[in-house]
This record gives sequence, structure tokens and C-alpha cells, in this order.
Amino acid sequence: MEFTNQQKLIITMLSDIHAKLDIEDSSVDPDFVRRAVCEDQGWALSWKYPGLFDESGEDPDMVKYVADVLEMWSTLEDSFKALDAKERDELAAAADPFGKDVKFPGFDGNNEYKLLAIARIFVKDLERWSELGRIDNSHCQTTDGYRRMLAVFDKIRSDKSQNHDFTLFTVEEIAQVLNGRRHPSRA
Repeated sequence: MEFTNQQKLIITMLSDIHAKLDIEDSSVDPDFVRRAVCEDQGWALSWKYPGLFDESGEDPDMVKYVADVLEMWSTLEDSFKALDAKERDELAAAADPFGKDVKFPGFDGNNEYKLLAIARIFVKDLERWSELGRIDNSHCQTTDGYRRMLAVFDKIRSDKSQNHDFTLFTVEEIAQVLNGRRHPSRA
């Protein structure tokens, strides 16, 4: 969902009026609406207020990509938390250096700032993947590594699903996904 400059101005003014009137029990958060519109994140409105907008619109590719990355890291973090000390040592060895402490590193604030903004909206405003708790600036580009990881993650998840295995990932599966982050020239 994209807005013209005129629409952005109207929405900003209406949000300001809403805030000034101190309307309580509103079904719409005017601050969120203003930020989503002014930051060109109109896709977030249909996520926050399903049914209010036409459902036929597709999410932009960047939004889909960030959602996939957040889902992958959520699964990896949950799986890592469930490992015992011995399994964590095995993972650290099998996926060095990525397996020592499995936490979502975020997106690069300089080169992937749009991805970082989308991720923050998902976690903070939409309360999706909130178990990640934070969306950090990775201070290095992540997209190529995450795409390689997603290819491995999707294959493992698909295999597990076909086998009706809905358990967390094993040490070996986590290591495979984490090692996907490694550039092929360093394999």
C-alpha cells in the first residue's frame, strides 16, 4: 500500500487531531498509522488491522523476505535454547563460529536499513516474532548469508513437515542452517 504526498499530509494531520482530542478506546493507533504511512511502510497497516483493507494485495518482496528470516531465526533460537550443555558444545564445534551463541544478529543499519525497519515493525509494533526481543544493527551486510541459510532451513523444515515431525531442530539441523551462512568461497 503506497500513499501520495497529499495522502501522507492528510493522514498526518488526522493523526495529530486524533492525538490532540485524546481519544480513548480507539480501534486504531494513530501514532502507528502516522509512522507506517510516513515511513513508506503501508504494508504494515494490513498486518495490524486485518479485514480493514482489501486482502488481495500482496506483501512486498522485502516484507516476505524479512518475515522468512525472522521465522528462521526464531526457530533456530528456540531450538538452541532447548539444547543441553553437551549438545551446545557439539553445535559450537559443528558450526564454528556461528554455533557458540545462536542469536539473530539483525540487519545492517547502513546497507539494509529498509530490512531493519521492516523487522522492527514486525517485532515492536505488530508483536510478531516478539520472542526475538530485539532487532539489532548487525553492522555488516547479512542478506547473502541469510538467503543461503533460508535455502537450507526451508529444505529441512519441508522434510520435517512431510514426515509429520514438528519438533525443534536437532544439533545437526541447526548446524546445517548456520553453516549455510558461510560464503561458499570459505566452505
